[in-house]
Amino acid sequence: MKTHEIILLQGAQSDLLSIYSLLGERAYTKVDKALGILRVFPSAGPIHFGENIRRLVVSKTPLGIFYTVTGHRVLIAAVLDLRQSPESIQTRLRSL
Repeated sequence: MKTHEIILLQGAQSDLLSIYSLLGERAYTKVDKALGILRVFPSAGPIHFGENIRRLVVSKTPLGIFYTVTGHRVLIAAVLDLRQSPESIQTRLRSL
């Protein structure tokens, strides 16, 4: 089975550090499992914003992984708490 390379962009790395400090290891582990799913099934998340930004909701958490797929790479742009306003999320994603 072909796998894709996961690349965390700088904003996503910062998001993960915040998640670990605010929500703990359990949430961080669930995000890691979701990234493993994207490694094998990069189109698992539906297109959510614009023409190519996808969102995968992390199971049993309030988190969403926002990413794009380019060839054999999955570029993780942000890992955000979905309980914030949609406008805040869109503002963050526009800066990508």
